[in-house]
Amino acid sequence: MTEFQFIRPDLLWLLVPWAIITIIQWYKRASTQETPIIAPHLANIVLAKSDEQKVSQSSWLTGLILFLSILAIAGPSIEKQSVPVFTAKQARVIVMDMSYSMYSTDIAPNRLTQARFKTLDMLQLFKEGDTALVAYAQDAFIVSPLTSDIKTLENLVPSISPQIMPGKGSNVLAGIDQAKTLLEQANYTQGEIILVTDEVETEEVTDIQSMLSNSGYSLHVYGVGTVQGAPISVPEGGFLKDRYGQIVVPKLYVDRLKSLAQRLGGNYASYTPDSSDIQSFANIQRSDIERPDQPNETLWRIDAGKYLLFVILPLALITFRKSALALCLTLFVYLPSTPSYAAEWQSWFKNTDQNALSAYQDKDYESAGSAHDLTLKGAALYQQGEFEQAANVLAQSDSSIGQYNLGNALAQLGKLDEAIDAYNRALDINPEFEQAKQNKALVEQLKEQQQNSDQNDQQQNQQSSEQQDGEQQQSQEPSQSNSDQQGEQDAQQQDSQGNESDEQQSEQSQNANGEEQQESENQNQPELANKESEQDSDGQPQPQQVDRTQPNEAQGEQSKQQVQGQMRELTPEEKEKAQQLDQLLRRVPDDPAILLKNKMLLESRQRQQQRQPVGAEKSW
Repeated sequence: MTEFQFIRPDLLWLLVPWAIITIIQWYKRASTQETPIIAPHLANIVLAKSDEQKVSQSSWLTGLILFLSILAIAGPSIEKQSVPVFTAKQARVIVMDMSYSMYSTDIAPNRLTQARFKTLDMLQLFKEGDTALVAYAQDAFIVSPLTSDIKTLENLVPSISPQIMPGKGSNVLAGIDQAKTLLEQANYTQGEIILVTDEVETEEVTDIQSMLSNSGYSLHVYGVGTVQGAPISVPEGGFLKDRYGQIVVPKLYVDRLKSLAQRLGGNYASYTPDSSDIQSFANIQRSDIERPDQPNETLWRIDAGKYLLFVILPLALITFRKSALALCLTLFVYLPSTPSYAAEWQSWFKNTDQNALSAYQDKDYESAGSAHDLTLKGAALYQQGEFEQAANVLAQSDSSIGQYNLGNALAQLGKLDEAIDAYNRALDINPEFEQAKQNKALVEQLKEQQQNSDQNDQQQNQQSSEQQDGEQQQSQEPSQSNSDQQGEQDAQQQDSQGNESDEQQSEQSQNANGEEQQESENQNQPELANKESEQDSDGQPQPQQVDRTQPNEAQGEQSKQQVQGQMRELTPEEKEKAQQLDQLLRRVPDDPAILLKNKMLLESRQRQQQRQPVGAEKSW
C-alpha cells in the first residue's frame, strides 16, 4: 500500500522549537548586518568575503539538517508489509479464597480488600495467554473462564466476596479441582494455578499434592494475613464465633503454604504493602509459541526514516567539521529512546480537593480519599467499600448530597432506620432531591419486606413443628382415616406454595432495590441460605406423602391446577406494582455481584454432592 503516514506523529511537535530557533537566528543575523560593528571601509580589509559566506552557509545547513532529522525520527512510512502473528500458548487460573476468614482485620482494612487489590495487580503482569478466575468457599465456582480479556477480569474481581457465595466454608480442594478442570477442558498440558488464600489445613495438603503431582500444572500460593492473626469482623456486626462460643482468630501458617508451593513447583509470596510480593509471579509463565498451519497476519508499517540518513550524513560531514557541539546535538537525536514518565503538570494548578475530584473521576478512589471536602471524601470511602468509615465522615456533612450518601452507606451496613432518617434530612435541606426520594422509598420497601420475611419464617417454623407432631401422631395412630391425612397435606402443600410465591415476589422486588438493597441482601446471605435449605428439606418429602395418601391421580392434578390458577391470577394493584418495579429495574444499573450471586446459587442447587469434603464444615 502507498499511503503516506508518520509512525510517530507526536514527534513532529519538535518542529515548533526548531522554527523558533531558526527565526531567532535569522533575526540576529539580519540585525547584525543592519548595524555592523566594524566600519564598512575597514570590514573589506579585516574580514574576508569567503568567511561571511561560510558562516551563512553553515547556519542554513544546520537548520536543514535538524529539520530532516526531526522528519526521520517521526517515522515517515509509505508502505505496509504483511507479517505473521504468533501467540504465546499459556494459561493460568487464579483461585481466590472467599471464606469468612478473609474478613479478618490483621491487614487493614481486611484481608479481602487487600486480596482484591493484589489480584488486580497480578492481572497487570499477565500480558499474554489466557487467564481464568475461580472463587471458593463451601464449594468452588467459575467467576470467569479462560480469557485473554484482562479488562473483564478487572471488572469482576471487585464484585466477589464471601457474601455472594451460596454457602460458608473453606473447601480449597474444590477450588483447585475446578482450576484443573478448566485447564484440562482447554487442552492445556501445562499451566499455572495461583492460589490466593490465608489457610490450608494439614490434611488438605496431602490431597492437593496427589491431585496435582502428575498433572503438569504448577501451584503458586499467595498468603494473605499475618502469623498473629486477628478476629473476623463480619459485615452483620460483631465477631465470628465457633460452635463453642469462642471468637475465631485465623492465623497465617507461612511454612505450610510455602512448603506446599515448593513441592508442586511453584512460588510463594506473603502480603507486603508494596508491589514486591507479586513480582515473584511476574516470570512464572511457561509458554510455547503457538504456530498454526495458517497463522494470522497483520499489516506492519515500514519505517522509511532510515533512508534520510543518506542525505543527513553528507550534509553533516560538510557542515560540522569544526562545530563539534552541534554535531553532538544532532547525534543525540538518534540515541535509543528510554521510557520516561511525563509529569502531571495539570495538578500543579489545582488544590487538594480538585486533585481528589480528578482522581475520583479516574476511579482512583484511594487517592480521592485525601480530600478535605467531607462529601467527596465520604464518597471515595464508599466506593472503596469502607461503608462504616464513609458513614462516620458523611455524618459530619451538612449538605443534602452528604446526607444522601450517608443514607446509602447506612443502607449498605443494614441500618435501614438510620438510613431513612438520613434521607429525610437530605430532603429537608433540598425537598426537590428526587434521588433521595427514590432511595428512601426503596429502603422503606426493603424494610417492609424484611419484616414480612421474618413473619413468614416464624409461620414456617410453626408449620414444620406442627408437621412433625402430625407425623408422630400418624405413627402412633395407624387407624387414622386417609381423608384426614389428605386434607392436612393439601393444606400444607398450599401453604408451601404460598411461601414460594411470596419468596418469588420478594426476590423480584429485591432485585429492583438498587445498590443499597443489594449489599443488605449480601449481608443476610448466610441466613437466607439456611432458610432456603430448610425449605428444600421440608419441601422434598411432601410430594411423596401426597402420592401415598391420594386415592387417585385426578385429585392430584385438580389440586395442582387450582394452585397454578391461584399463582397466575394478579389483581390490578399487583399489576401496577409490577409495572413500577419494571420501570425501576430499567433505571437501576446492573451489579456484577448480584449476577454472580444468582449464578452461584443456581449452580449450587444443581450440584448433588455425595459427601462433605474437608473444609466444608468450617464456617471460616
